[in-house]
Amino acid sequence: MNIEGFDIESHRAMKNMKLRYFRVIEEIFNAQSLVGASSRLNLTPTAVSKACLEVENILGVKLFTRSNSGMMPTAICQSIVETSRVIKSELEKLAHKVNEYKEIRTGTVNVGFQAPALEKQIMRGIAQLKKKDESLKIRIVYRERPYLLDMLESGDLDFAFVDFFQLNKNKSLNKSVMHRDNCFAASRESSTSIPELLSAWSENRKKLWILPVKGVALRERFEATLSARDLQLPTNIIEYNSSVGLEDLFLYTNGWGILPFYAMPVVRKYVSIKEHYDLLDEMNLESGLIWMKNHTRTPHVEDAIKMFANGILSDN
Repeated sequence: MNIEGFDIESHRAMKNMKLRYFRVIEEIFNAQSLVGASSRLNLTPTAVSKACLEVENILGVKLFTRSNSGMMPTAICQSIVETSRVIKSELEKLAHKVNEYKEIRTGTVNVGFQAPALEKQIMRGIAQLKKKDESLKIRIVYRERPYLLDMLESGDLDFAFVDFFQLNKNKSLNKSVMHRDNCFAASRESSTSIPELLSAWSENRKKLWILPVKGVALRERFEATLSARDLQLPTNIIEYNSSVGLEDLFLYTNGWGILPFYAMPVVRKYVSIKEHYDLLDEMNLESGLIWMKNHTRTPHVEDAIKMFANGILSDN
């Protein structure tokens, strides 16, 4: 029966088509054999043949010409496979949109971290975010600062906590200072100010030094300080990119390091601390929150940035 060119029987037949039927027909079309299609579908050849016959019965047309050489697709089969591929593509697009929608609904926050001085504040804030919204997904990435900056720019991170050394040149970043500090030098046996260290650098350079790897802001500051005075780097160096095991490393090697004053409680366990250390302006530290200026963000990320940037952190 036709109404203005519309075949009602064909329409009813298509309503009986299941998505799995399209997959079966496409795999037979690709393999041109029941055995080949069955291996791709993880079904028996008998089950594949039965599904193919069901589709042919629903549509009322032959999709394949069967012979000893295999399954040769008919002209209408080509059209069905093309439609199948369009449906699969549209379903993939829909799945992507659904996942994006779920991410907005459930919330995902990707955080970069390279500022040990802020560790307690960061973890307290993250705990606060999670308590506020249990469905919130939080991913914390600890990497050297150059990697975090690249990840921010590419959108793999929503915001990061880093040292601000030389970041004023980056006009694409928003910044919020959360910590200010300066540095001193220490080993297991003694400690000294940075000006005193540099005044006797010809001797101090010969000691074993435990320094952050290149790319960590503290290392960059120290190298810039030496370079400004035409002083050479020490040659006897152990480099690290994580605080894990660092205290033991200093103890067992008796090495020297450049340390922020927030590390003073650890040093005090082993060394007699001076009442006063002369400061060097070049070793002033600023660290805090950074995020891209022109990136689109979900409400969850915006709320997290506001919380950290405004210092709205509970003590619980």
